[in-house]
Amino acid sequence: MHCRKIWLVAVLAPILGQTWVGDPAAASGEGRFDRNFAVAAVSGPKTEAVPLSALTVSSGRIEVRIGSSDYELETLAVTPPGAGPFPLAVVSHGTPTRGGKEAKKKVRIRYLLAVAEDFARRGYKAVIFARRGYASSSGTSREGYGRCDDANRRSYVRAASTGAEDFAAVIRAFASRPDIDGSAVIAAGHSGGGFAASALASDPPPGLVGIVNFAGGRGYAGDRGGAKKGNCSKYGFVHAFGTFGDGAEVPALWLYSTTDRLFWPELIDRALDAYAANGAPVRLERVGALWFSDNGHAIPYLGARGLWSPGIGAFLDAIGAPNWETAPDDVAVARIPPPPGLNDRGVNRWRRYLALSGHKAFAQAEGARFGWAALRDTVQEAARAAMGACEKGGHRCRTVSVDGAMTR
Repeated sequence: MHCRKIWLVAVLAPILGQTWVGDPAAASGEGRFDRNFAVAAVSGPKTEAVPLSALTVSSGRIEVRIGSSDYELETLAVTPPGAGPFPLAVVSHGTPTRGGKEAKKKVRIRYLLAVAEDFARRGYKAVIFARRGYASSSGTSREGYGRCDDANRRSYVRAASTGAEDFAAVIRAFASRPDIDGSAVIAAGHSGGGFAASALASDPPPGLVGIVNFAGGRGYAGDRGGAKKGNCSKYGFVHAFGTFGDGAEVPALWLYSTTDRLFWPELIDRALDAYAANGAPVRLERVGALWFSDNGHAIPYLGARGLWSPGIGAFLDAIGAPNWETAPDDVAVARIPPPPGLNDRGVNRWRRYLALSGHKAFAQAEGARFGWAALRDTVQEAARAAMGACEKGGHRCRTVSVDGAMTR
């Protein structure tokens, strides 16, 4: 059933059709903030939470048609056991803030594995994909918004809409498969990917029932120098979200941290106002600082799963989408104390190591020397990379942790 047919009209606040869950005077703080958000007429199907060990993770490629051209996009699929048909979660990555085409080719979609696993444990087939021109995907990225000084609403909307075309193409390609329930699709993205997913709201592909935006946005200018600090065009940023929300009926979940350096709370408050101004249903879940990073923009990492996973569960229940019956008790990442001898830099890297997904390893020499690797396909690859980084300069090292657990 298409999502437009299952909404009940919620009892909304009399002004601007908004419902605040939390203190409306503290919109820039932590909490849940609903705008035009309705409750599904029927509850979605429920399943037992799938153990991590039962999931299948597989790298691959998907052929898609966008416009009049064919492309081959890199994918990483996480699948629950069984033959399906599974609801579908399509997930995409952020955009490097510097480095041009070379940086885009270095994007590693595996950093979103924690998000894909979270959906797969709820019964979804979750597919992370690299948009055109990123990682090993074919084609050229057309998501640029021009020079920072020239950025505006139109250039931001154009950049996001181009990424939304990739989302829609991947959704169409997978939704036609026999193991997929094409009537229950979630689009999720981080940073530039969240911005692109948000652009689907007013022109959704068939079967899209929800959008999950992890710290979505474009135009970060904090590392470019010059007079424009923070964002290339705050006006453009805010009004681009207004464009995405104009006519939107697909409900959206926004997940942002209060310590996000790229898209800070006051800017997101303004974007939320613009997005919801014409009735778009949206829920903002704003969480606090991340224990492993002083930049909350890293919110989709494994280490923050305990902050965002409950919000996704509440959102799926509210929109009548498939979800697990009861959340598993293994959501939080163990915050293991760092091995002795690390300096402050080493301790910070240790925390980041624990917070990242994929196979990973941490190696240490005598004293403060260390090396680490994450987001790898195998334990062996991670261990080799960590040892190689540690042993540069002739140091003698040993692996002290693998996949977030201490070695003997």
